[in-house]
Amino acid sequence: MKMLTKDDLAALIDVDKLRTMFDDGKAAAAGLVRHKEEDSMKGIKKIVKTTLIVMAVVACVCGIAYAIYKYLVPDYDDEFDDEFDDAFDDDDLFDDDDKDEEKADEEEAEDEKAEEEEKKD
Repeated sequence: MKMLTKDDLAALIDVDKLRTMFDDGKAAAAGLVRHKEEDSMKGIKKIVKTTLIVMAVVACVCGIAYAIYKYLVPDYDDEFDDEFDDAFDDDDLFDDDDKDEEKADEEEAEDEKAEEEEKKD
């Protein structure tokens, strides 16, 4: 029996054909992995998209409800300001200062009268 050399074996087997078959198998496996990754990404994209749409709809409904509320509810700020002004009237504050000044003036007048009486005695 004759021993086959590497060249003889290569001649019997078409090496290029084997390489193309190996490359095709490798490409097919990579395609399956890529396809699986794309499917999982599509699922994630769908979930994110749905979540954003729901959040936008809720925000729009809340905005419309707030606008209707502001339109229908009367403004009570004016009444509050009037009551606040009435409760803390500035005239009352100045009247207290005037009373303090009047007391000081009366004390000074009494002191002057006491000094004049002392001078007369």
